[in-house]
Amino acid sequence: MTKIDNFIFEVFVFIETTYNKGLIRKIKSNENKEIVDRLMSSSFKNDYAVDRTGNKIIAMLRLNP
Repeated sequence: MTKIDNFIFEVFVFIETTYNKGLIRKIKSNENKEIVDRLMSSSFKNDYAVDRTGNKIIAMLRLNP
């Protein structure tokens, strides 16, 4: 796995363990794919922590855990 793949995996694991598995399905849906990809790449580039990125994704998609 590359560094970005590992980062994405860790973010999804954080969301799954902190919130629930149902939220992962909403995040990975086709309608949210573009936003999530953009947030992941900017967070990786800015060297944000996994938990900050996970919470940022949930907030930007306006999902209520």
